[in-house]
Amino acid sequence: MIPPDEVFLLLAAIVLVGFALNALFDRIRITSVLPLMLIGVALVQTGVVSSSALGFLGTFTPYVSALTIAFILFSVGLEIQARDLWRVIGRATAYTFAVQILTGVALSLLAYTAFGWSLSIAFVFGFALSGPSAVAVPILVRATHMGDSLRTSLVFESVISDVLQLVVPLFLLTLYQGGAVTWPGLTETLLYLILGSAAAGVAAALVWLWVLDSLREVTRGYTWTLTITLVIATYALADRAGLSAAITIFVFGLTLGNALVLDRPTHIASEPSDSRIGSLLEQVRDKLHLRTHTLDIQHIEEVHREVAFFASAFFFVYLGLLFNAGGVDPILVGTMIGGTLAMLAARVAFLPILAPYFAGDPVRGPVERGLVGFNLSRGLSPAVVATIPASLGIYVPGFVDAMFLGILFSNVVGTIGVFLYYRPRFARPALAAYVPLDPGPPLVPGPGGPIPGPEPPPPNGLRTRLPSSSIGPPRRSGE
Repeated sequence: MIPPDEVFLLLAAIVLVGFALNALFDRIRITSVLPLMLIGVALVQTGVVSSSALGFLGTFTPYVSALTIAFILFSVGLEIQARDLWRVIGRATAYTFAVQILTGVALSLLAYTAFGWSLSIAFVFGFALSGPSAVAVPILVRATHMGDSLRTSLVFESVISDVLQLVVPLFLLTLYQGGAVTWPGLTETLLYLILGSAAAGVAAALVWLWVLDSLREVTRGYTWTLTITLVIATYALADRAGLSAAITIFVFGLTLGNALVLDRPTHIASEPSDSRIGSLLEQVRDKLHLRTHTLDIQHIEEVHREVAFFASAFFFVYLGLLFNAGGVDPILVGTMIGGTLAMLAARVAFLPILAPYFAGDPVRGPVERGLVGFNLSRGLSPAVVATIPASLGIYVPGFVDAMFLGILFSNVVGTIGVFLYYRPRFARPALAAYVPLDPGPPLVPGPGGPIPGPEPPPPNGLRTRLPSSSIGPPRRSGE
């Protein structure tokens, strides 16, 4: 077991390194994902973390992974505007499935040819590495300040990818063991996972908003602590119900982060494409008697952003700790380098699907295309799948080592791409890390209690909410 003082020093160092990497991103153009993973690998290879301590840490993998997913995806949901997601969901879905299918098939055939595995196991491997990580992607989009539509598309892709990278391999492993699985059954399972999980996330958020509204005097000052407690409980309940905890928590955060529009349905209804949504929000508000504009949602977002930063920094070091370089050989390394290039080729091949979301500027447009193409970083889902065959009694030589090399190399190439394409002068001016949503009209006395008064004019026509920026002082465009 590692002594407590060493654990504390290690945690402090991880946070400081993560902060420094984010603060210096405009100068070094390296996201924190790869360096933190390499720190974890170095700690094991240099003997700082012994094999016995590593075995002890390995028992905490399911808990570390679950907490990281809950914290990061809740933070991602809080930061996305619902209208942005609704606007891009069609193209984002098409891009996600096109890239995942092509990448999964290409990696599967490569593994089948190089490693001599059965075709079923090769497809388990290929689809486990078929999409970007829902933990790594938010770090990329925050650091590079992409446009709202592009940013939302990539986050949506990563969340759906994490689900597919677990569901498809489990389905294939069931077939491999001779289980009775049908295509209609798989379709029903996917619909239940996606739609059911989304509905559960919305329901949990609305119930929590009602509780915060009803007990506002009691919960004042403790809103984040109580909210993150409910987020963890919701994750556990969703997982126990057979839902996708990742989607449930993401939608929970999305609903909570956009809760203020429940007090302003006319703003949404004023746009023809969103009139049905505006009407639905108005009905929800009336039925639950919500007054969300007086809730301290901003406090929840500000505190959780810092907690999510710590969780993500620790997770990538932890992922590096679990990597075992002992079984690496030249054939394995060469194959996984080829697999990483296949991931890149698949993303580039379907970039035209997202063409409307790229900047029209002849210089900035290619930069955004390059950043999306190199958005390769794999993370949690393939790490989980790497351990599943052995837990089912299926021994596949080199399976775990190949999976972790895929995770490592995808992060290496993704980091190289960001270094090559990112230009600090394209960063959006960071006026503030967070600009709170317009709380809506002030309350005035009414016959049945306070009611919204006249709507104040918008402040100079500016957006009332800006995407969160990377850590560091405000920057001016052109720096």
